[in-house]
Amino acid sequence: MRKIIVLLFLSTQVFSQSINLKGKLLDSNTKEPIVYANISFLKSNKGISSLEDGTFNLEIDKKLLKEKVHVSCLNYKDTIVFANQLNDKILFLKADNLELDEVFISKKVNRELIVKKIKKRKIKISLIGTTNFPFTVARYFEFKKEYVETPFIKKVTIFLGNDEKRKAKFRVRFFLKDSVSSLPKNDLLKESLIVSVDKRQKKIEIDLLKYDLEIPKKGIFIVLERLHVPDNFYEDTFNYKDSISKKVTRVAPDFGGVAVFDEKRYTYRKGKWFSQEKEISYYKGKTIVPAISLTLTN
Repeated sequence: MRKIIVLLFLSTQVFSQSINLKGKLLDSNTKEPIVYANISFLKSNKGISSLEDGTFNLEIDKKLLKEKVHVSCLNYKDTIVFANQLNDKILFLKADNLELDEVFISKKVNRELIVKKIKKRKIKISLIGTTNFPFTVARYFEFKKEYVETPFIKKVTIFLGNDEKRKAKFRVRFFLKDSVSSLPKNDLLKESLIVSVDKRQKKIEIDLLKYDLEIPKKGIFIVLERLHVPDNFYEDTFNYKDSISKKVTRVAPDFGGVAVFDEKRYTYRKGKWFSQEKEISYYKGKTIVPAISLTLTN
């Protein structure tokens, strides 16, 4: 009986090291809930997204309450606070009133140009997401002289991974290129584009004509932002090369990837953008980037 009591005591001690970090995000002006904001720790891969009512709930180790958390959302200023300032509290985010460059509208004709065209059979790689992976991945489209006659973005085409079999939601964003760091900076489109994925869907086409978006002279980043919400979570088994299997919580959807030369892959994690060039030797100097193409028009 004594052994049982000791074990129960130890298990209670272990359990007590975890806590649910929960709170709510509201617009500081309108007091409306902020939907699908990303909340991520700066020194770990822990993160979550706010729900439709602005609430969030994430199980963490108690010691993380003393760590800094980065809160980001389209149309709002990035905010960094300590986790204990969020716990059981309401955080009011301030709107980002950054003015965009003026967009000039010209007469349309039936001229199109597909940039970085992708064939379905080339999709042999999946950019998977787990709760320990980055929320966001991006592909950069530089501006070329031949785009002058077709400067408007008609649609963006996004391919999903071959193993994607679930319904899910994610956000598409369009970022400008920072002139100093060459990394994504500032949203080009202020509307939140939430995309729904059906079961076994392989490709998504988003019509952008109504926005009259011109591809900037510095180029544009197409950003795929996973939403860390319960409907996107599922359990899976990951098999390592040494035959060890591990259960992980994954985040749908899986984005399709292609191996290419002379490109970088851009990811956003721990509150910062990172670029990566050239993968492991298996890809022979190529880089794995999200399978995204643009259709331009005038």
